[in-house]
Amino acid sequence: MKTASIAAIALAAAALGASASGWIVAHGVDGQRNGVVPTNIGYQGPASVALGDIAGAAAPGGAIDMPNPYGTSPQAIADGKRLYQAMNCAGCHGYDGGGNMGPALNDSYWRYGGAPAQIYKTIYEGRPQGMPAWGHALPADQLWKITAYVSSLGGGVAPKDAVAALRGDRPPSTDVKSQPNAAEGGSAIEGQ
Repeated sequence: MKTASIAAIALAAAALGASASGWIVAHGVDGQRNGVVPTNIGYQGPASVALGDIAGAAAPGGAIDMPNPYGTSPQAIADGKRLYQAMNCAGCHGYDGGGNMGPALNDSYWRYGGAPAQIYKTIYEGRPQGMPAWGHALPADQLWKITAYVSSLGGGVAPKDAVAALRGDRPPSTDVKSQPNAAEGGSAIEGQ
């Protein structure tokens, strides 16, 4: 057999295997649909929030300014804290959200956005360089509770300020002079 034929057969076998495993994940071994969505293509919930193009420019609109359905409920925050610890978020972000090998969650710098819908999206999809995706491991209500806890740590932005924050605008109450920067002897790399 020629090398090209062998490669074509191997590629076809891999595609068939991937297709079959996706069907098994979505339907289970008994053939009944189990509610697991192996991808979020076509998903229209909060994790489908458009956050910008490759260059990082904001793509306003969608559900980016959607508030957390649990709001600031003390019970949701307590449940979120329990989940934050149980899922070992504290291992990377610290028990108080101050950061460790993962970014701090209690400051004003959020690379992927600090509004509740953006935090949810980050937890749901994960991020490059270490943030795992929890969207297929935890149900939406638990993701929102973790989002409520993370928001309670003091970082992030209010939903109404989400689009402006993506553009680099700061809420009027933010004192820019108190933010360290490399030109003034502060850290050039900080936060998320």
